[in-house]
Parts: sequence; C-alpha cells; structure tokens
Amino acid sequence: MNMKSIVNKFIFLSNTPSKTKHVLAQLNSPRSIHQVKEIIKEYSEPYVAGYTLENLILDDVLYVYELGGLIRVEIGSINNELYYVVREPEIPREEYEIVLGEIVDDIISGNVTNEVAQLRTTNALDVKKYLYFKVANGLGPFTPLIIDSNIEDIYLSNLTGRIHVVHNRFNWIGWLKTNIVVKPSFVDKLVVSISRRIGKHISIVNPLAEGSYGDLRVSLVYGESVSPHGSSLVIRKRSGAAWTITKLINEGTVSSIIAGYLWLIIERKGWIIIAGHVGSGKTTLLQALLTLIPPYRKVVSIEDTPEIGGTTGLWESLVEKTEVFTRGSQIDSYTLLKFVLRRRPDYIVIGEVRGVEAKLLVQASRLGHGVLNTIHADSPDSVLKRLMAPPISIPKNLLNNIWTIVIVGFNSSGRRSVLSLSEISEDSDPVEICNNSSRNCDINNLIQSTVRLSKYYSKSELYSEITKRALFLERQVSQGVFTLEELAARITEYYTKRERVEVNEVKFS
Repeated sequence: MNMKSIVNKFIFLSNTPSKTKHVLAQLNSPRSIHQVKEIIKEYSEPYVAGYTLENLILDDVLYVYELGGLIRVEIGSINNELYYVVREPEIPREEYEIVLGEIVDDIISGNVTNEVAQLRTTNALDVKKYLYFKVANGLGPFTPLIIDSNIEDIYLSNLTGRIHVVHNRFNWIGWLKTNIVVKPSFVDKLVVSISRRIGKHISIVNPLAEGSYGDLRVSLVYGESVSPHGSSLVIRKRSGAAWTITKLINEGTVSSIIAGYLWLIIERKGWIIIAGHVGSGKTTLLQALLTLIPPYRKVVSIEDTPEIGGTTGLWESLVEKTEVFTRGSQIDSYTLLKFVLRRRPDYIVIGEVRGVEAKLLVQASRLGHGVLNTIHADSPDSVLKRLMAPPISIPKNLLNNIWTIVIVGFNSSGRRSVLSLSEISEDSDPVEICNNSSRNCDINNLIQSTVRLSKYYSKSELYSEITKRALFLERQVSQGVFTLEELAARITEYYTKRERVEVNEVKFS
C-alpha cells in the first residue's frame, strides 16, 4: 500500500489510536517512520496555517472576555457592522514546530487525544495545548469558537472564506462576521476531514452529509455540484450542560408561574408542543421541561441528532439511523416510535416533528402517554396547519389530543422568551390563555383561561397547585440550584414528601 495513502487515510478517517497502530504496524524501517512524520506534518500544518486572523480595529468595543486565559474575544462595530474578533497570542515558528512534532509522535504511537468534549471543559490553555487541539481535533480555525460557550452556530462558505457565528448575547442580530478567514483550498479539506470524522462519505457524486462530532451537530456541502458557491459547512453546538427549568427562570426565558402551569400539564401526562423559528430556543425549553418529570417515570426521547442532555426521570435515548441523502438502511423516527410504544414509556419526547411520526404521537397521547415535541412554526394556527397538511395529514378532529402549544421566540428586548400559551379546544381550535406581549400571563388569568386543567382541579385547587410549584422553583433559583443533578435531587425530594403526605391522609382518613 502507498505510504501517503496510508497516512492520508489516518488523518481523514481515523479517530482511534487502535486504527493508527494498525496502519503504522506496516511500517518498520526508520526511513518509513521519517517519511510518515513528514507526510503527517504536511497534512497537519493547514490546521494552524490554512487561515488568517485579520487584525481588525473595532470602532466601538461592546463586549470583551477571555477563553482559557489565552485567547481574547472582542465584539464591536466597524462602520456600524458588528464583528466577533479573536485575538490569539503570537506563536513563534520554533514553538509551532515543537508542538507539531509532539503531535506527530503521538500519532505514531497511537496516543493522539482528539475528543471534542475536552475543548468545552478546558479552563486553562497554554500555547502547546491550544495548537494540539487545533490539529488533533481536525477543527483548526474553528477551535476558539468551539471553546467559546457563548457561540451557538458556526458557518463557513467557500464563497467568502470568512467564518460567521451566532453569539448568544447578540443572537437577535443574527450572524456576526469574524476576523477568521480560511483559504479556499482548505475549506474543501475541512469539509472532507469533518465528514469522515462523523463517519459519512462525501464527494462530488455524494456532496451532502450531516451528523454528529462529539457534541457538535454538523451539516456539510462539498464542491459545486449542488452549490455554485462551493463547499460550506454549518456547525451547531450543544450546550455543555443540560438546560434546567431553574436556569431558564433565572434567565427570564420563562416565568415561574408559566413553569408551574406546564409542570401540572406534564404531571397529568398531557401533550405539549413547543413551536418557534430556527434558533428560537425550542429544544432548550423542551430540555428544561424534562427536568420537571417525576423521578419514578420513564422517559424515551427520539432525535435525528442527539441534543437532549437528560431528565429527572428514568431516561432512554434513541437516535435515528438514517442517511438523509442515500438509500442506505433507514431507522427513522416513525420506526423508533413504533418500537418505543412497546417499551412502556410514561413520556415520549420527539426532538422535532417533521413527518408521519406525528400520527403515532396522536395514538400515544390517546393511550395515556405524556408527549412533548418541538415543531417549526410561528403560531398555534400554523402548528395545526402543518399537522393537517401533507406529509403529516392528521385529521382535524384528532388534534384535540394536543393539550398546550407553547410559542417561543425573541421578545421586545431581543431575548429568547415564552411568547404565548394556547390550549386546543374540543373543536380542535387554538384558544390563547396567555400572551406575554399583552402581559396577561399572571396566575389569575391562567386559572380563568385554562380548560384542560380545570377538568382536574377547582379554581382554588389550581391556584394552590401552580403557586406551590412556582414558589418551589423560585426557591431553587434563589439557592442556585441550576444543574441537572442538583435539581433532580430536589424534584425527587419534592415528590417523596408529597407521597408521604398523601399516604398518611389515606391511612388516617
């Protein structure tokens, strides 16, 4: 086998030391090892030298912070246009050569460390570690953006070569230009490298691929066969820690009263749909609501790419096995949902409803399973229209199985927020019970407007239940209970105490 092709296969295909050892076991002479080192250097160098950081001078600096004590990030304007600017320390060529040599030695020995998750948990960086990550993870120019927990999405196209990002403090603006500009030839190389790291083949014949790389969700286009602009990629980052309902209350995304109302819907095993535009926070709210699941209930989640990070219940996560652009073996959401219905779940969670799997959600709801899902829509009416239209085609008379539609988006302050709540009537029409823009989401309005919960509680009982839950959540926020593990312990304690009270009431009544 040609030595260059051997090393080429490792650089772009292998993520595991075992594969490295297998490939390099065929090379036994000192000259061979020297050739391998030179070839690996050749392939590795673009990951630190295949792009430039423009030295942009901002007119106004709005926001400044550091990453790992090594990288400085500045966000500000140039001619009234916002930029995200990365300032890296200057790295002498001799230091770069030393680090590259260490990386090559690790590759030769099969000890290369290339876990993307390590980028997200590194609090203290030095130059060597930073360069190492750039090459070993195959992410090169994206490395500071992966480290930055404020970045939500990353975009690079061969058309401009300039990386753009969505920053969570400025997401109401949209995509910000960065000062990172990638050489055109390296854009193609990055797309090929990342496609093989997610285990997908990409070429001129098969120019589209998508999948996961660690906790990154990747969408790739290669060449000009489907895009006149050439190769491009989008990377969506998943938050390192699961979003809890207490975090969202603290952020102002949802009020404790609305959270208390939704908690009751979940407890009664209702069907909640979360709707909004791309990037509006649908999955974040879905994740947060899962942290209100009673601890003794079983939750099964189904996603095309794993984004949900956990629940306070007994959790089983399933992911589609499907090639969107090929005719390979398919295990889609519909297949998984049929399978799940035989596994006695208390709650079924669909990351995003797009097709006929929604029909099975109707059946699941009618059978008594709690259901939570997201959908792309901007109003309750558009949610119902999408569900009734092909390819989903749910008859209107079955849509009254839906309990609540939550609309999320950006409020007047440019922050993600729950914008409105609507319940679905017996006639399958949406009835708004809360609208934040009208400031009518207080507890009294919810109690007067809800039809679903009024079937199970009197108005005084409903007031007591929502208030009790809202106060409980506010207490957790004030005590800084924001992690999934901490909140799970408090939720378990909440239900345990309640069960004790109910048992005693039955015993002595």
